[in-house]
Amino acid sequence: MSSDAHFSLRTIPKPALIAASVVVAVLSIYGINRAVSAGKVIGSVDFDGVELGGLSASEAALAIGDHEALLAELPASFLVRSSTVTVQPIAVGFVLDKEHILGMAMEVGRGGNPFDQFWWWLSHIFQATEAPVIASLNQDALEIVLERWDDETVGNPPFPGAVVFDGTTPLPEYPTPGEQIHRGEAGALMLNTFATAERETVPLPIVPAEPPLTAADVDQALAEARLILAGPVTLANPDREKEITFTVLQIAEALRSDVTDEIVFSMDPAIVSSFLEPVRAELEDPPVNAELVIDGNNVNIIPGRRGTFVDDELAAQTMLTAAASASRRGLLPIEEAVDPEVTTEELESLGITHKVSQFTTYHDCCQNRVTNIHLMADQIDGTIVRPSETLSLNDTVGERTVENGYLEDGTIIAGEIVPTVGGGVSQFATTFYNAVFWGGYEDIIHKPHSFYISRYPLGIEATISWPEPDLEFSNNTEQAILIKTSYTNTSITVMFYGHNDGRIISGEQRSGSLRTEVVAEGGPNARIVSATVSDRFGFRDPPAPLYRGDPTVPPEAEWESQSPLQGFSVTVVRTITHLGQSTNQEWNVIYSPRRQIILVNPCTLEQNCPTTTVATTTTTAPPEETTTTTAPEEGG
Repeated sequence: MSSDAHFSLRTIPKPALIAASVVVAVLSIYGINRAVSAGKVIGSVDFDGVELGGLSASEAALAIGDHEALLAELPASFLVRSSTVTVQPIAVGFVLDKEHILGMAMEVGRGGNPFDQFWWWLSHIFQATEAPVIASLNQDALEIVLERWDDETVGNPPFPGAVVFDGTTPLPEYPTPGEQIHRGEAGALMLNTFATAERETVPLPIVPAEPPLTAADVDQALAEARLILAGPVTLANPDREKEITFTVLQIAEALRSDVTDEIVFSMDPAIVSSFLEPVRAELEDPPVNAELVIDGNNVNIIPGRRGTFVDDELAAQTMLTAAASASRRGLLPIEEAVDPEVTTEELESLGITHKVSQFTTYHDCCQNRVTNIHLMADQIDGTIVRPSETLSLNDTVGERTVENGYLEDGTIIAGEIVPTVGGGVSQFATTFYNAVFWGGYEDIIHKPHSFYISRYPLGIEATISWPEPDLEFSNNTEQAILIKTSYTNTSITVMFYGHNDGRIISGEQRSGSLRTEVVAEGGPNARIVSATVSDRFGFRDPPAPLYRGDPTVPPEAEWESQSPLQGFSVTVVRTITHLGQSTNQEWNVIYSPRRQIILVNPCTLEQNCPTTTVATTTTTAPPEETTTTTAPEEGG
């Protein structure tokens, strides 16, 4: 090493070292502040007294929304002349531009280059930034409020002018100026008031207001009104050879004038309609319902027809146009647009084309039960059961009451015939059930009679009472069913019309025998219904006779009021074949034995009758009604 070498040691001055340390510390604090403020409002940002600094974007948005709700519901007062008026900002559509306010709050301290952001932070460590309140009003809602204040408080609105009527004479009312709240200034003052929760009562300026119309506008409208009332008006429809003439007095009664930026005339449709009412039947045709018409075994549709009507609103417009024309005539607007309640398309959609099944049973003439059967048949006649619908005979007919025309006849209750209102209608139920059975429709609920009655098909029969037992079936086909009934003094017939690819079956129960006939074989898609009824089995003898006292029976005589009947069972099997597939349905029908009832004089029961009387026995006709012992059952 050269001996000429020299070394020197310089020290950094202490103040400079301190300053450097401070800079490093400040920069570190700034960096930490920026890191923890990522995605948040930087610094202290005041939004009308709501601190947003340090909040995330979603938190700040929620705070701004909450403050908007407060401002919108907080009433504000204003001075109009010497009166104070109050309104809630929400009533005039006050809303904050929340998205804009949030965006400005999130941009605070983030503008410019990094050096600018640092100096902003350094200069705002102890200083808050005001976030502006940016809001708007709904001008239509504001106008409604200001108009109300004009009327209630200013009290001197401009009169726009009008044409009024004295009978058939139009008279002018010319416009006059007035006063109103200044629209532009009032809106700005109200918005500024709504934008802060610290509110004062602010006066609203009132200025002169000119009417929207001039005297010339009123004179022009007056001339138009005179033309409208210059004579009668006739509306005619040459195609339908209809016409009606309105007098000048009628025109004046219907004429109305409305003022906006001009005077507009119109005819009141309600008044015009009242003039049309006395002759409406001559001008209009009611709609005609489409009908299902039975022609033998087939069902045809008579098409419906749309009705015509006079359009009152269009007639009023046409009347005004005609009144302003030289001919004073116009077209009477008769529209063909009233659909009938039952349209051709609706009936076509039902798919009812022919008779599917029919069944008839017979009875003696001229009994109360015949009246009851006919009433029930009338109530069912014409019923339509759509695909997948279920029909309840009780729900459809309702309770059999005297008010509905039903009479008393025999009903078996607990094994005895008792007269009840509506008795005997099980004959209709059995006839109806057989139409269901042989038509191949789904049996939902049916109950055979408890005792066998020979005028009904063995096993294939049903009883009914109110409210039960009931008879229900479901239309398990893709076409609707039309139910028709007919009767004579000695028979009742139920017919089902629908669609079974042309197949028709008819049946009857006569002289104790069931007869069925295939009237038409039908096509390959027809449901084929057949049935078997087993021989009788499970015979059961009736219980011992029941002796009952009756003072009308001579001593030592015996009168049979109910004959004994043996009980038994049968099995009914219905087979439905459709598209080569057969389905069997089986019912086990149990007929109860019937007890003999013998009427005797009460002295016989007490064993103190005279011994000189010769005993006789009179046997009555067998009962026609059946029942269970648990519930009333209509006899057949």
